[in-house]
Amino acid sequence: MTIHHLPTLSLAVLLCTLGVACGGGSSSDTDSSGETGGDGDGDGDGDGDGDFPPELLNCPVAGPLPFTTQSDTFENPANAQLVIDLPRFKDEASDVLGNLGGPYAYTRVDVDTPANQSQLRFAGNRGRTGDDMGLLSTPIPGEFVSLWSFDGSGWSELARAATDGSGDYEITDISPSPNNFQPVYAVLEGDGSCASHYTFLLDPGTKVILSDIDGTLTLSDDELFSQIADVNYDPLENGSASELANAWADKGYQMVYLTARPHLFRAETRSWLRDHNFPAGPVITANSLTVGSGAAAYKGAWVSRLLDDLGWDIYTAYGNATSDIDGYAQGGIPKDVTFIIGEHAGVDGTQPIADDDYAQHIQDYVLTQPDAG
Repeated sequence: MTIHHLPTLSLAVLLCTLGVACGGGSSSDTDSSGETGGDGDGDGDGDGDGDFPPELLNCPVAGPLPFTTQSDTFENPANAQLVIDLPRFKDEASDVLGNLGGPYAYTRVDVDTPANQSQLRFAGNRGRTGDDMGLLSTPIPGEFVSLWSFDGSGWSELARAATDGSGDYEITDISPSPNNFQPVYAVLEGDGSCASHYTFLLDPGTKVILSDIDGTLTLSDDELFSQIADVNYDPLENGSASELANAWADKGYQMVYLTARPHLFRAETRSWLRDHNFPAGPVITANSLTVGSGAAAYKGAWVSRLLDDLGWDIYTAYGNATSDIDGYAQGGIPKDVTFIIGEHAGVDGTQPIADDDYAQHIQDYVLTQPDAG
């Protein structure tokens, strides 16, 4: 049995990284980040009448599928038993960010690679683990994954590939969906489970709101560790965090979630954002666990990619850690639109969020800003 884990990190170091065992608390330089939330309509009111439709499949367990896959059993009987023995989903499904017609970037791209790809690329991993074993993922190798999209009137299979020995799959040469914000669904044909690949192809100049997750949207970094240890644990939000994101979405701004949490935790993050009604947006996760100055460099590189390669306009940014402050500055976000919550609030010329709650900030700042148009 092959197990995905963080091989170069001891559990003690990981706990320290997450701010649990070395006094880092909410000021740790590690962040978190999948399935974007709410009803998926982006307007924050839950009625599905925004700029794009709600998700059509409730991943990962979609129930009866509205289409027929080429197979409906596992190629390897051992995998059928694996998903019974290890019921917790650890699927990783990349998002695509870009402009209509390109360039594109996907969330597994090397941090230093410019967003100049001429083709869409969907990559992911299918894995499972035990309910209390969120640090691990046992891959599901040699099984077919098919990509499906809905064009407003019917479903189409876009492509099909088998997972490799590590549970990974990668599919290219796919045309952008005419339904820009509706996810492309990666279906594991053996059991019909799914994971959502979001595609956000936005015009240059699109105004976006950038946010970290751990300690910024969640109450503290400790919430992530509790979720890792218990699949049923629901991480607590910082005060009015989902209201903040939805207030921006209601005004037409696109949310972007940038976190240094590795892809291993995409499933947990997607479900949390969805269940807490955060508006849909790209979720950018790291290719490996990234901390300290490395986290700042990683975030700075992604900020530069959004600003310079894609031409998106980062209108306001939110964080809690020094890696957020440094990374945003390295990428080119001014300090007067960088808002920090927690113990580093107002540090180094940033704008403080008072009392670990966004309610007053929403009234004093967000609601006074012009609509994105």
